[in-house]
Amino acid sequence: MTGLASYLARRGARVTIAPQQDGRRTELLQRLDRTGAVLHPVVPGTTTSLVWGGDNAAVPEILDLATGRGLPSLGHSRAVELLAGTAPTVVAVAGSHSTAMAAAALTCALTVRDPGWILTAAPCGDAPGYDGSGEVLVVDLCPDTALHEAAPPGWRHRALGAGLRPAVTLVTAVDVAPPAFATREEALDETEALARRSESVVVWAGQPGCDELLERLRRAPGPRVVTVGRGEGVDVAVLGLLWSGEDHRLTIEAGGERSTVTVPVTGTRSALGVAAAFAAGWALGVSPADLADGLGAFPGVERSLSRLGTVGGVTVMESRAQHPEEIAADLQGARMLTEGAVVAVYEPVGHQRTVALAHRISEALTAADHTVLLPVHSTPARSQRHDDGAEALARAGSGGTLVIPEPGPCQPSPETLAASLAHRGDLILTIGPDAARRIGPRLLAALD
Repeated sequence: MTGLASYLARRGARVTIAPQQDGRRTELLQRLDRTGAVLHPVVPGTTTSLVWGGDNAAVPEILDLATGRGLPSLGHSRAVELLAGTAPTVVAVAGSHSTAMAAAALTCALTVRDPGWILTAAPCGDAPGYDGSGEVLVVDLCPDTALHEAAPPGWRHRALGAGLRPAVTLVTAVDVAPPAFATREEALDETEALARRSESVVVWAGQPGCDELLERLRRAPGPRVVTVGRGEGVDVAVLGLLWSGEDHRLTIEAGGERSTVTVPVTGTRSALGVAAAFAAGWALGVSPADLADGLGAFPGVERSLSRLGTVGGVTVMESRAQHPEEIAADLQGARMLTEGAVVAVYEPVGHQRTVALAHRISEALTAADHTVLLPVHSTPARSQRHDDGAEALARAGSGGTLVIPEPGPCQPSPETLAASLAHRGDLILTIGPDAARRIGPRLLAALD
């Protein structure tokens, strides 16, 4: 929603933000202030449509108000599709997960084309939404897991990229990702349909479900297929992947030409996501030299294994991971940065999603020595849900490493618990979108 609102504001749209239930001035409002957007109060008769979302906004009340006034109500994905339909050239990044790094890297890889973008995660120091002067628009189509539980009554999941015909579609992973994809078969069906509406499709070979997608695409004539990965026989090959302790140096070969790019990202999956962005730019027709120059300025992605600080020899870092594969990859990346223990502070997203993936999430969290569990990030009140995600995780178990804070004024806070579990040389990784983001500074204070 942040990327969508920022893009609309930069295009001169009148942007009104729903109030937060707790009155906080959200990160979205702060970002929009920095873009120079003017936020107008809600004025009856001047608002033309509502784009609904979650993230703790008073969504049910606002949906009722909009319905009563006859305003058209759009889901986030539909709004992105409508905007993308106005761009001459669309580069779509799609997948059940792991799209954020590749989509953000594309904004730098395509610098020579001055792209616009609508992202779920911004490059460090940049905006998640931008209206470029070029003809290219980069859109991240990864299902937004924070929005589904705030859906209007009777709403059904919209097919991935329905209505879009991208010039290039980059597929990062095809896996189970409720509520968008209840099964891998559903994810394969929708991703294949989007790929066949594209002029070219770039597939991140070796990732979950991608090889199955490639088999499907090869059964019948369709779009041009470009593969990227570390194995043999791929069109864009990652020949070298060197971790210096601070950045990754990638050697990439495309069309017989080799390029070297150094990017400040941690974790093998993140580095390969940058390579996937290189491949998407190459499929669009941008030269390897221009792609390498653009990616040379890529600063990484906000909250993607970002370092917050070190106090008393304990380092605190942030992760925006939500899918089990992303959680496991970021915990593996955290291991690369310390010889001590790794303590995770984990905020699940959505009760429906967490219940469905509880065993896989629990298995991913075993990569941490201890995990402090935060409340599930979800919009509806408790009475509106049938299953509790936190309870499902507790039942799934994490090898005795899961720590669930007890509520109450006399009980230690989650940050106090996490700080008590860490010792000099250890690393604490916060994982999640909202409370996990806000707890980082409090962790540093607790360690102090």
